[in-house]
Amino acid sequence: MRFLYALSVFCSFPICKRISALRFDVEQIDWNLNQNETARIPLEYWGQWRDHAYYPSPSNWRFPFYTITLDRFVNGDPANDDINGTAWEHDITGTQLRFGGDVSGLRDSLDYVAGMGIKGIYIAGSPLINAPWGADGYSPLDLTLLDPHLGTIEQWRDLINDMHSRGMYVIVDNTMATMGDLIGFEGYLNVSTPLSYTEHNALWKESRRYHDFDFGNAELSECDYPRFWGSGEPTRH
Repeated sequence: MRFLYALSVFCSFPICKRISALRFDVEQIDWNLNQNETARIPLEYWGQWRDHAYYPSPSNWRFPFYTITLDRFVNGDPANDDINGTAWEHDITGTQLRFGGDVSGLRDSLDYVAGMGIKGIYIAGSPLINAPWGADGYSPLDLTLLDPHLGTIEQWRDLINDMHSRGMYVIVDNTMATMGDLIGFEGYLNVSTPLSYTEHNALWKESRRYHDFDFGNAELSECDYPRFWGSGEPTRH
């Protein structure tokens, strides 16, 4: 899976020394992309779609695409609308909470989408778990868990299989650079942080933490960035 590659690249940075893996929780098995019950660091995360024949990518991606924000599309499984059990998740009359669209709703609508001549669907926003009100998908809180509001791993697989059976392709947004609102700058937790030529100290805004990494405010004398292509020594800044 792509998230495993991203985590391996991420671990090229010094911050990886602070990383510990999310404990495998059998209660999250329907959404947990990491299937390694004994993982200690993200490099040991592992997941596999067993007995699946992978559908080849097209040689040319120049065909009609349809971009969808899942929560704002079709609600195919109302049982997951308030899956966190809070009062601030689902409200079809508002704009700040969730509408209820999900993977099952998109699957039920594939004939409609394909009937418009669409051959590819781009799913905007991360499929990973977000805050209950984070309907747009651009504030993931954990990079190993799917968002239960959108569907289980099996529901995602059913959608993908149905798309491939129609000769359609899917691209899933990968928004690891936009994280949840858990970290802030000291003295500016709920306001815009002013520009400074020296760094602001960072701190956690609440008791919730990312499971996969921590941070510190000690400056490094140098920082080696991994090379994403080519060969040679890493870029040094």
